[in-house]
Amino acid sequence: MDSQIQDAYAKSFTGRLHAIATGGYVPLRLSRTHDKWNWGIAPQYDWLMAGGTEKSIAMDFAFDSQTDDRLHYHISLASKTQPPKKLGLSHNSYLGFYQRTNVTDYWKIEPLQLTEHGLVCYLRDHQGYRVGAIKDTPHRSGQTMYLLNTKEGETITFLLQQRT
Repeated sequence: MDSQIQDAYAKSFTGRLHAIATGGYVPLRLSRTHDKWNWGIAPQYDWLMAGGTEKSIAMDFAFDSQTDDRLHYHISLASKTQPPKKLGLSHNSYLGFYQRTNVTDYWKIEPLQLTEHGLVCYLRDHQGYRVGAIKDTPHRSGQTMYLLNTKEGETITFLLQQRT
């Protein structure tokens, strides 16, 4: 692993993830039950989604360990909620934040490139599956939204930015 990436990211920090699509950065947000689609999936609270116009949610990246090409973190919402809501997987491999479920597995960041905007990377679950996006439209806001999943969808890259 590049020493600059290791020095900057092999530690705990608060930051934001953005999906990278069509030459831009797509914010990540939490679903709400009133995100009712006309057809398709009716989400529950706190599924991790890409899309919308608000800035990406803040997350705490608690450094766990690393390998030659991966950084391992326990990821939770950056909020005052106790216990914290941790990023985990549903039974269908959708990403979501859970407060009452015991989430113990770490997430893997696979660095691809360090840029002036942050670290371009893949996000992988503890088994090594890359996170993909599943388009789910129409959203009631008229915007295109994507659900995130480790077993389905088109693999996407992310931009990881540390909070400064």
